[in-house]
Amino acid sequence: MYGFQGAAGPSGLDAYTTPGPQTPATGSGTPQDPLRQITKYAVGSPALVEVTQTTAYVNGAQQFGVRWDVRNVSGATVKFKALAAADFYFDGSDRGTGIFTAGPPRFIGGTNADTGNSGGFSEVLGSPSGSPPWSAYQALAYGSGSEEVWGKIKDAAGTSTASFDSTVVGEPVDNAGGVEWDQRVGAGLPNNETASFELAVKSAVPQALQLSPSNAGAPRGVPVAFTATAKDTDNVPYAGRTLRYAILGVNPATGSAVLAGDGSATITDPGTNAGADTVVAFVDFNNDGVRQAVEPQGSALATFVDNVAPSCKVKVSGDRPGGGGAGKPLVITITCNEQATVTVTTALQAPSRRARRSATATQRRKRATKKIKLKPRTTTVRPGEKVPVKLKVPKAVARKYAGKTLTANVNVTVKDSSGNTTTVKKKQKIKLAKLKRKRR
Repeated sequence: MYGFQGAAGPSGLDAYTTPGPQTPATGSGTPQDPLRQITKYAVGSPALVEVTQTTAYVNGAQQFGVRWDVRNVSGATVKFKALAAADFYFDGSDRGTGIFTAGPPRFIGGTNADTGNSGGFSEVLGSPSGSPPWSAYQALAYGSGSEEVWGKIKDAAGTSTASFDSTVVGEPVDNAGGVEWDQRVGAGLPNNETASFELAVKSAVPQALQLSPSNAGAPRGVPVAFTATAKDTDNVPYAGRTLRYAILGVNPATGSAVLAGDGSATITDPGTNAGADTVVAFVDFNNDGVRQAVEPQGSALATFVDNVAPSCKVKVSGDRPGGGGAGKPLVITITCNEQATVTVTTALQAPSRRARRSATATQRRKRATKKIKLKPRTTTVRPGEKVPVKLKVPKAVARKYAGKTLTANVNVTVKDSSGNTTTVKKKQKIKLAKLKRKRR
């Protein structure tokens, strides 16, 4: 197994030999003329394989490209694996979790668990160099153990099967990662031919958290769903991270959701109450329940309009004819599905009296339909609460119609906070108490 050695790299490998000097950087740094540096090294002495490594960078980019052109100079076919690996260190921390996106192109790397800053390797396909797809990849722990990155590199020559197992570490570790190309393990590379292997090394920081729609409206009681999407600047989703949110306004609530594979989660405002809400959400990278400045945050607005009249039930009770308790007050019990202002208007219809023969038709009709209006009553009803409104018959009416049965015509007008109104009408016959005779 040939490679390099260093403080952050593997140890115990056969070191590369250097057949030629490293070139100075060339190019202007534009997309048409990137900065380039070429480094040449070899395997064995005398050389069996020569490697030309080209590193290219465009000014301002969050990535750089690396291509390895491997030329067989051994005089015979050479069978080999090509592996690239790295110790990850993002935003001042060795610790992080693994990330992978299926692409294309595929991406394998790690993320700082506290800040969301990330980086890793991106597959390069369709390049003029003819670089093949990865045979395997892995995001795993740093170290020289058999299940750690440099241990797997060191043991790679011991088997013709893949050294990396295409898994991604989910818990925070001192993280690292690697990829491999095994296309030359079977048929090998013929003498004097060249095989190229290429990848992009990327870094990324969190994008602003996106909530869609940014402003929505609905009738009261019709929920509004917002889709929150969290990705980094390389468009890699923060899958599996915790999204926390708060609804501020007329429908206050808090909650959390786990971001799906595409970095999205749904926040639903139920819209139970009419008015305005602000939905505020953030990605809790370290899962401590408190937003830090580096954790991306977004917000959206929801407005709920109440254009539905309240639904109310009205029950009228009192002394009915034959009830035996004549003289008790009339009771109107009101129940509504939302808070509202209730106005009760009641008119008593007195029993008809025989009109004189000389009376006109209009006089007879008025006498037959005489109505006595009671003073209106106004009160507030809360949702689901039974509110009784008690009405007393005026004394003058009670004396005048003592022992008689009157008809109570009750109109209940209900108005909610949005100005929607409804009216419920009820009728109830009530019997007034007889006058008690005074003892002599």
